[in-house]
Order: sequence, then structure tokens, then C-alpha cells
Amino acid sequence: MASPRTTLLLGVVALSAGCSTASSQSIHVPATQVRSAGAVRPSDSHPRKPSRAPANPVEESLHGRGIRFGTDGSAPALFAFVRERFAEIPAEQSSRGDVLFFDLGSGCGGHAGLVETLEPAGRIGFRERRDGDTRHSYVTPRTPYVRRDGQGRIMNSFLRPKRMDDPRETAYFAGEMLCAVFHVESPP
Repeated sequence: MASPRTTLLLGVVALSAGCSTASSQSIHVPATQVRSAGAVRPSDSHPRKPSRAPANPVEESLHGRGIRFGTDGSAPALFAFVRERFAEIPAEQSSRGDVLFFDLGSGCGGHAGLVETLEPAGRIGFRERRDGDTRHSYVTPRTPYVRRDGQGRIMNSFLRPKRMDDPRETAYFAGEMLCAVFHVESPP
């Protein structure tokens, strides 16, 4: 017996093909034929294997420096931990190993990065984990809305993709979303 979805689909196909009425009799059509016609999206029948991606670079660095904490692994939990124990500083005073936090639209601390480099002109290079990959990105707090400089160097990395239905005020660049920097020191 055909599923209600297949029966409904066949009725719609019959009507769109010029028939005046859909048959009330169920006809069994194998799901593979229906899917190949593009009418039904195939389900992901093969579960994906867990990735063996490296750990979050911020947490990895903190643990490597002897800073122990127990969080659920989320950026907001890390933000709460760091905010309780370390000094917040202006971005211009950051140094290698400090932690950057970004507001991706749900409040400060939704995303984290680890400072790797700081240039005299204010461009900060940082490591982050996004979309399952560890990336090297940039933020320039002095010019938060500038994507590239005159030489074509990236000044502010995209932290979210642009979508057609985004509201006009949506932020995309790291500089727009940088909301806190913490100087993280190893325990004595």
C-alpha cells in the first residue's frame, strides 16, 4: 500500500498532467522512482561519521597553559568562565594568547577567538573554530566596517555568510561583532 504522501503526490501529478480528477485508488510507486523525479527529497540514510577535527583552539590553549575549567564546550559558557576570572581589556592592548569574543546576534560571547598576532596598525590575527574547521582570521577594531585595505589585505574576516533574507542591519565582519577581549594569564 502506498504511503499517504505518495498517494497525494500522484494525485498532484495527475492533476498537473491534465487529468480532470485524481484517482481515488492508491497506486504503489517505489520511493526511488519518486525521489528521482525530484518530488521528494531523499533522507540522509547514511549517518555521518563524527569528524576527527582538532579541538577548539581557545580551549586547547587555555588547557595547555594550565587553566582548568569545566564548561559544556560552548562559546557562551567559555565567555562566562573567562569573564569571571580574567581582566577585560581594550582590543588595542591585546597580546598573543588573549581571548576575543564576538556577538553573532545572540549577545556577547557567542563566538570566541585566540589572539595570535597584533600589528602596529591595529589588525589582530586570531585563530577560531567555525563550520568544523580551525581558521586564521582577522579583526581590525579601528576600522570595523572595512573588509580589505588598499593593498588587498583582509582587515576584517567574515564571521557569517550573507543571506538574501538578512535584515539590513545584519553584521558580517569580525570588527562589527567584536564585543570583548580578555587578558588571560596562566596560573602561578
